[in-house]
Amino acid sequence: MQLFEAMDAQGDEYDEQKLKEKHAKKPFVKYLSAEKKQLREQIMKQMRLFHSGRTVDNKINELLQDEIFYQEKGLNDLREKALLKAKELATNAERFHLLKEILLRQTGFVIEFEKKHLTKPVVQLINEQKQLFITQESELELQAKNRELFSVLRSGADMQDSTVNNRVEMLYMEVERYRTRIGDSYRLQCLFERANSNYFHLQRNWKASFQHTKNEYEIYQRAEHLKTEDALNYKVCLANLMARALSAKEEDWFTKALEEMKSLPTSSFNEEGEVFQNVYFQEHLFYINHGEFEKAVALVPIIEQGLVKYEAKVNQARKIAFRFNIMVMYFVMHRFKDALNWIEPMMTDSSEIKQDQRFVGILLLPIIHFELGHVDLVESFTRSAYRFLQKKNRLHEFERLVLNYLKGMPLSSDQTEFRTKLVAFSEELDSIMNDSKKRRTIGTEELSLWAKSHLQNRKMSEIIGD
Repeated sequence: MQLFEAMDAQGDEYDEQKLKEKHAKKPFVKYLSAEKKQLREQIMKQMRLFHSGRTVDNKINELLQDEIFYQEKGLNDLREKALLKAKELATNAERFHLLKEILLRQTGFVIEFEKKHLTKPVVQLINEQKQLFITQESELELQAKNRELFSVLRSGADMQDSTVNNRVEMLYMEVERYRTRIGDSYRLQCLFERANSNYFHLQRNWKASFQHTKNEYEIYQRAEHLKTEDALNYKVCLANLMARALSAKEEDWFTKALEEMKSLPTSSFNEEGEVFQNVYFQEHLFYINHGEFEKAVALVPIIEQGLVKYEAKVNQARKIAFRFNIMVMYFVMHRFKDALNWIEPMMTDSSEIKQDQRFVGILLLPIIHFELGHVDLVESFTRSAYRFLQKKNRLHEFERLVLNYLKGMPLSSDQTEFRTKLVAFSEELDSIMNDSKKRRTIGTEELSLWAKSHLQNRKMSEIIGD
């Protein structure tokens, strides 16, 4: 307690050297490493007691611990009741990994104590284990396929790359094989719908992607207990519903999911971070898409604070996406200096996450410098973009079009030549955007807005409102 109080008195910033100096005469300083370990163990012991019975997993594990105690004391009636209650909870919540252990213990109990009709209950339990094995195998397979589809989505992998596209199609076919196997399992149904939603999102089929996430949401409405027993996954479902609804222009569903997400209680730092990274990301994007830039800008300080507070929770993909959206917001508002401040951290990121957004940033960088009057930097940044994209095998029709335009961009005061080349560039961008196979390339809308703003002598933010 002395060590805890001494550490607690330091506030948010722990300084071990200062703690040793201030409490040099106290016994805990002499064996500080061992005392800290013991303190941590005591805190975790108390926290386990504090959270006892709060989740279905805790309840099941406590019943299994009770069963071991009853077994040791020969209290077989209580032992059997504990197993039956644990089985009921695990079955309703579809905790397959715990159900497997419960069935094994039940089988052992029956073999040990059943005096009559031994074969029948044992065979029944063995059949339950076989069915559980099939269900668990389906869950693991669907989880694996869904995670791979999601990893392709999160990384921003090149869907115009035949290898990537073929793998995605193969994963989709493998997911479809489970359509007739999922049965009445809520967990398998949710995994199936989520995998399909990720697949159609990769294909830029917004309506189909939204529909599958809506299906998953409706599964949770039919199984109300899962909302609390699987609270984090339900929040992920709501987050996906917001994102997919926004893409599919289903504004009523977006608002519904956003309001529900905001109203849900959080029971941990992890859940708080999940709510932050989804609510503020989607709300900010919604304001940008609807031309409500004052509201979007007002969220930036909140987002900055949240990125610091939930650093340990917010994934790298979402951090990049936050920066990308804020950069785009300032870009279309013609606040190019602010856009540059947000684009630079993206350029130094060495991860393989959200590559598509980073590639768009690389293409926008020469234009931002052009707008800031740094015409001497346009050529060098264009060359750098070409080399980088060539190295990444990312020079498709859109990228080549932009780079060719930038190479030939008139940097003099000759507005006639500038306008002539910009008209041709804008028309070619429109051609790409009108091609259903090429439409999935991100960055086309931002470049098209920029071209039209110069041709119409209007701000990009004004054109969005048209």
